[in-house]
Amino acid sequence: MTNSLPSIAAQLAMGLALGTLAGAWHFMSLRWNWPLFAQGRAATALALQLSRFAVTGALLLLLAHAGALALLAGMAGILLARTIAVRRAGAVS
Repeated sequence: MTNSLPSIAAQLAMGLALGTLAGAWHFMSLRWNWPLFAQGRAATALALQLSRFAVTGALLLLLAHAGALALLAGMAGILLARTIAVRRAGAVS
């Protein structure tokens, strides 16, 4: 019986890298999104909101297919990007 999943190190590295990139996109685009709602451009804001969720969800699905460790590392990357975004915004977590 052969295992088609990537190695543990590859799952962790791939998950953390892709999760951090996806998290950076997710939270950076949130910064672009809320002014659109405030300006009354709801259709554009909703399109951007849906794309944020679609990109993040698709990445997590891709990582889930790569393995459980890749998915967990991806979520860790998203949380890392969130922490950085919150600190850069000046909020205290």
